Amino acid sequence: MTIHMKRVITALIGIPLLIGVIYLAPPWVFTILILFVALVGLNEFYSMMRPKGAEVILFLNYPLTIALFFSLLGKGPLYISIFPLFVLFPLASFIFSYPKHRAKMGDIGQIIMGPFYICLPLAFLAIIARLPQGQLWVFFILAVTFAGDISSFYSGRLLGGHKLTQISPGKTWEGALGGLTANLVSAGILGYLFFPSLSIISIMVLGIVIGICGQVGDLAESMLKRISNIKDSGKILPGHGGILDRIDSLLFAIPVLYIYLSY
Repeated sequence: MTIHMKRVITALIGIPLLIGVIYLAPPWVFTILILFVALVGLNEFYSMMRPKGAEVILFLNYPLTIALFFSLLGKGPLYISIFPLFVLFPLASFIFSYPKHRAKMGDIGQIIMGPFYICLPLAFLAIIARLPQGQLWVFFILAVTFAGDISSFYSGRLLGGHKLTQISPGKTWEGALGGLTANLVSAGILGYLFFPSLSIISIMVLGIVIGICGQVGDLAESMLKRISNIKDSGKILPGHGGILDRIDSLLFAIPVLYIYLSY
């Protein structure tokens, strides 16, 4: 079976399930789904980067992630108090184990980076889902980002000829422009349908900014995989690879929407 067919089958199964969770299930179900994505993504990140001498801290970051998302089910900004623990525990561990386990700064940075790279944006998505019209905004960010990803992939394969960066040889300027076009068009259509009270210009600008940040997120994950000398972050999604391979664009795009809705 070709990669294209695997992608299509995965999409045909996954998209209806995702829409059902967003629109039909209680809000807590979506939060639990995002928690699952965060745990798998965090595990893929640590499997890629392989920080040394930190098994206990890596283990602690998983229950901390669970506590983070369960805190979002309650009232108040309790989740804010959990994020400093992702920094405090690794540093405290290395302090008390020094010099027996003399970690490099890169190892410490990778341990701390994981939750802020993966869990923080996904926590923002769970928060967005609980806002007024939150379900529509979740659908908006997913549709705009995935439309850009799909268009970038196929535009690059059909028209690509000019490399975008050395980080990912498969990325081309033609693919990037095709992705941004899809971001712009999908944002304009969904903004007109879902949010008629908002300026269509502001929605389209939002779509472009989401698209640019999404492509940077895609390249960032490509850089991590290149450093780790691997092709995919995992194998959980046939045709796509791992969870991080599917949500890399979202991780950089979600904070943009969060800021837009906040201000």
